[in-house]
Amino acid sequence: MKAKPHQHTILWADDDSDDLFIVKEIIHSSCNNHNVIEVNNGREAIDYLHSIDSSSNVPCLVVLDINMPLMNGKDTLVSIKNEPKFASISLVVFTTSESEKDRNFCERYGVKMFSKPHTYQGFKRMIEQLLTLCQVSNHSQLSV
Repeated sequence: MKAKPHQHTILWADDDSDDLFIVKEIIHSSCNNHNVIEVNNGREAIDYLHSIDSSSNVPCLVVLDINMPLMNGKDTLVSIKNEPKFASISLVVFTTSESEKDRNFCERYGVKMFSKPHTYQGFKRMIEQLLTLCQVSNHSQLSV
């Protein structure tokens, strides 16, 4: 799936379909210039990133849940960080985990960790913060 011109693409990896629905609803109702590509696990996220060629729209932001099947968010984060061609892509972790161990892991890799809110308004505030990260890195390109 390619984004429309002048749209920022966000790759969102989460196995919770309810959360993905809320996220897409909030993003689409708050602005028209963000396209959300949703995947259900880290393996699908990596496959999507590898499928991008120079003419495709590179995500300005990759959002990872920690607890996902097949390939969890931590393994996905390490895999993305270890590939120099993905260096320009901003990463964040958006998870139900409040574990200090998970927070330390994210800090070690220089990635912000956001705890999933329990209310719609909380989701809305958190997504507004995430969208500002996408604006900051809106010139993402793959290093070939």
